[in-house]
Formats: sequence, structure tokens, C-alpha cells
Amino acid sequence: MNSLQAKPVYLVAASVFNSAGSECADLHGSAPVAHVLDFPPGPLAYPVTVPRLPTTVFDRKIQRNVEPQGARLLYCAGRMAGPLNNLHLAGERVALMAAIPEVDGPSSCWEAVQAIAEQPDALLAQLFAHTPPLHALMMLNSSVMAYVAEALHCHGPMGGFCSQSNAGIDALIEAVEQIAGDRADAAVVVSSSPNLSPALYLRDSTQSPPQADASLYGEGAAALLLTSRPPANGTHALRIAGFARGYSASPERSSAVAQRVVQQTLAREKLGMRDVARIVAAPGTPFLPLLFADTQAIFHSSRHMTGDLGASALLTEIALALHDHADGYTLLLDHSRAGHWGAVLLANETTEKQA
Repeated sequence: MNSLQAKPVYLVAASVFNSAGSECADLHGSAPVAHVLDFPPGPLAYPVTVPRLPTTVFDRKIQRNVEPQGARLLYCAGRMAGPLNNLHLAGERVALMAAIPEVDGPSSCWEAVQAIAEQPDALLAQLFAHTPPLHALMMLNSSVMAYVAEALHCHGPMGGFCSQSNAGIDALIEAVEQIAGDRADAAVVVSSSPNLSPALYLRDSTQSPPQADASLYGEGAAALLLTSRPPANGTHALRIAGFARGYSASPERSSAVAQRVVQQTLAREKLGMRDVARIVAAPGTPFLPLLFADTQAIFHSSRHMTGDLGASALLTEIALALHDHADGYTLLLDHSRAGHWGAVLLANETTEKQA
């Protein structure tokens, strides 16, 4: 018996912030207009302004002490304060998991990026050699997590994951395991995208093979609230029914890894692909026709509304799934340019089934 079978984990609240808006329903609205970045002219992006933090949750001075990606994360986290308070849990039983993207290198001006393009062998290694070391990265991000923990009274297990899109599924899985293992009764999962900067462009331009929509960047954040109990009100509950992840640096192995991740995710519920009603995956995800040939599921993606949100992409899609209450099972697939694969299975259940 796995931990998910031992103790179910439910999604009870979510918040988002991106170019589409600050409500999950905004992701079904009209697509925003993409902008040309001010450092190379080619890529398009969906930038956002820095949100104002809720002063009922955070001290005003925090707004001046965090950079934009941290402010986006705090904004979404602050909106979880009300739903979390309604659970009436001791702070020691509330876990906090964060998916925070890499911090830009110290020289993020476009002139430096142009110089690297002209002399890549001479300068690329030098730039990476001066990026923040791991301990400095963790210290910088831990201050943002400390703000969240203090404001929301999350005094239970804590973990931070610093990477690209795979950080989102890492944070989610850890939160689920903390609840399923009875080390917490609830968990707040927060995430943010990288800032739109030359360092982001340089990082993504070194990854291969590129995704079809690799030039459409985005900025945003998302937060989820998970508990061991389904919502007290309403007729629907969204349960985390399965998950899996895998990695291969070899493009030749990527398809096999993706198939294994999907199969492992469905195996927790003893499902086949024909049992899945909805599949959420970015349009540029490799091997989509191969992976889902045996299904009549509806495909969906919010990428055209948000751009690539990196570490917060998966949690944004999960937040939308909670809002939509789609019947049956929803399978979300995540793929990073570095070769990481992750999948999450959501089950929409009625209160009669929970009883």
C-alpha cells in the first residue's frame, strides 16, 4: 500500500498571478498581447507588473525587500491565509513547500550576453563560474520562505526546490508525501517564475532541443493548499490521485522515460489511458501523439495565456483544474528542456463518493 492509498490528499484552495489575471477564471478569457523584450528582439513574452502584497498578511516593509519573482510568490501565498485559517490547524501541522527558480547571474545586462554570443568559448564558462553558489542561492530564497512561514503560521516541515519547471512537481510531491505520511495535516505549496531577463534568455538558449514555443516567456506565480480532508462544503473534491517523475539527458531515451512516468502515475489508480477524461500539457511537449494515441481525452493548456512560467507552470494548471471541477480524471504532464518529466493525476470526486 502506497502513502496515497493510506491517507488521501485533497486540493482545497488555489491562487494564481500571471498575464491573464489574478483569478483562475481569467485563464479562460482573451489571450493577452505578447511583447517584444528589450534584450533580444526575437523572443516574445508576457511580462507582469510587480503585485502589491496584501497588507493584512505581510508587513509593508516586505514589499521593498523582495525582488519581483519573490513578490509574485508572496502575493499568491498571501491569498492562502484565509482558507488556511479556516482549517483551524496548529502551525506545527502545516507544511510549506516552495518551487523557486534559479537566481539570475550577477551580470544580467544585455551587453554581457552579446559578448558571450561573440566569444562563447572564452566567456560562457566564466559567467557560469560566477553565478551564485548553492549556499548563497538557498540563503536568498530562504528569506522569501521565512516571510511566508511567519505570515501563514506554517511551522511544520519545510522544503525549497530551486530549478526550472521540474521544481513545481518536486514541491508538490513533497507536500503530498508530508500529508500522506501523517507528518502534516495541511501543506501550502508556492511557486514563482523566473524574472524576464537576459540571464533567463541565455539559460534557455543553451538547452536543446528547444520546445516549439520556447520563445514565448511568461512571468507569474501560483499557490496551492492541500489537506488530508476533503472540503466541508460543496459537492466536489479534487484528490491527488497519483504522480511520478523521471529524467533522461539523452533525447533517445526521453520517449521511454515519458511513457514510464505516465504509466506509473496511472498505476496508482489502476487506470489506463482510456480512463482519463482530460490531459493538460504544453503544446510543444515532445511525443504527445505517441503518448496519448489510445485516448479520447480532451487536451488543454494555458500556455497561450501565460507563456512559459517555468517553476510555476504546473501549479498554475493544477489551480485551474481545481477551479474548473472537470469530471473524472485529469492528467497533467510537465516536461523541462533539460530532460525532466513529471506527471500528476487529479480525481474529481463527489461528496457522496467521499462519504
